[in-house]
Amino acid sequence: MKKLAALVLIATATTAHAGSPNLVVHEWGTFTSFQDASGATISGINVDDEPVPKFVHRLSQQLVVTTRSTPATWSQGAPVCHRDVTLRLETPVLYFYPQGGSAIPALDVRASFNGGWLTEFYPFADAENPGFPGTLDEKSVGVLQWKSLRLAENTDKLPSTREHVWLAPRAVHSAVITESRSQEAEKYLFYRGVGHLDAPLEVVEKDGSLTIQPRLATFRPFPELWVIRVQPDGRVRYVHMPAAGQGAVRVRIPADNSSSPSDRDALYTEIADALVKQGLYREEALAMLETWELSYFESEGTRVMFILPRAWTDAQLPLSISAPADITRVMLGRIELVSAYQRAKLKRLMELPETAFALTPLYTENMAVLRSVQAGNTSHADLYRSIGRDVPEALQLYDQLGRFRDAWLAYEWNSTRDAERRARLELVMTKFSACIGALER
Repeated sequence: MKKLAALVLIATATTAHAGSPNLVVHEWGTFTSFQDASGATISGINVDDEPVPKFVHRLSQQLVVTTRSTPATWSQGAPVCHRDVTLRLETPVLYFYPQGGSAIPALDVRASFNGGWLTEFYPFADAENPGFPGTLDEKSVGVLQWKSLRLAENTDKLPSTREHVWLAPRAVHSAVITESRSQEAEKYLFYRGVGHLDAPLEVVEKDGSLTIQPRLATFRPFPELWVIRVQPDGRVRYVHMPAAGQGAVRVRIPADNSSSPSDRDALYTEIADALVKQGLYREEALAMLETWELSYFESEGTRVMFILPRAWTDAQLPLSISAPADITRVMLGRIELVSAYQRAKLKRLMELPETAFALTPLYTENMAVLRSVQAGNTSHADLYRSIGRDVPEALQLYDQLGRFRDAWLAYEWNSTRDAERRARLELVMTKFSACIGALER
């Protein structure tokens, strides 16, 4: 344990100085939204859950099933495809670093989400989320209060898990936090939730380019951002825009190119450097990117990522700590877009004959498939592969619509009055989607 204490002191020594608080607190997290080509916000985006361990506290103890072999009923701690959810607050974590060997008294920490609910958290906290799980709007305020937190070096009480998104943030030499009532311990405070807010940037696509403009005056000058294209083959292309300018910027979407190496490593390094420049320790920045490796760098799609101004974070996600502390908060904004590749797959899906959807559930004929469905840990397409069957074209195309495909299909259904198009979209959703209940009848 002496080695751990020394590492903590080394990691934090660069920020400690005479007269500074005896506690340093660092936080990182992501706000995610989904927009169509016109810049309109697509709602119901709590459709895909990065799995967190079962010991995590939730506002509702409903059965949580990831969107794998069976459609989820709850996701991101709320009813799946909730039509009021337009923003996801994804995995903020708070690290604590005592300075100079000073004893830190028991801490109270309060986090609020203006315009949202805080739906999942660990260790135990008192939660207030008026209106949950009904109407969520810009007046909603979710609150978590952790009381009598103790800081120590002992890691013996950390809960056991194999979940990558939980283990990656542990790779940081922070103090262990123990909640006094439950005696639950972790190397960080974790929370996440859902909100009813537009992204602070609007992204309009036309002729292969994006026009990006701020919705708020607080986003001038423009934040540092990246336009990222992850190709279907997994190769990464991106364009970097440094923080500058007062108005809209126009950026060409990186073209798919299978003949040159991926730019993933360069992008990874650039974002890590930007996070460090904002005040995170290097190991914190790497832990953040490792946690979100699949969503940021490996999932096919087009996305805009940007550094959120501290003033915006403090306004939407107020944070208070009972002891004096030097607090650094670094949040990334992420806007997922519908890619040209995904639009082409939806077009093909809409053109299939109706017989392409006459699929008998595999679990009715194979006990191994039934067990996989019950476990919820295998994708629908992988169920076919597991028994040596070709994946039906309709299911392949559905999978290729991207991680927010269920919200997109519901949005397309709600946006059209064409009866034939609606009938096909409803057929697709009935067969595969978690969002069939989100259609506006």
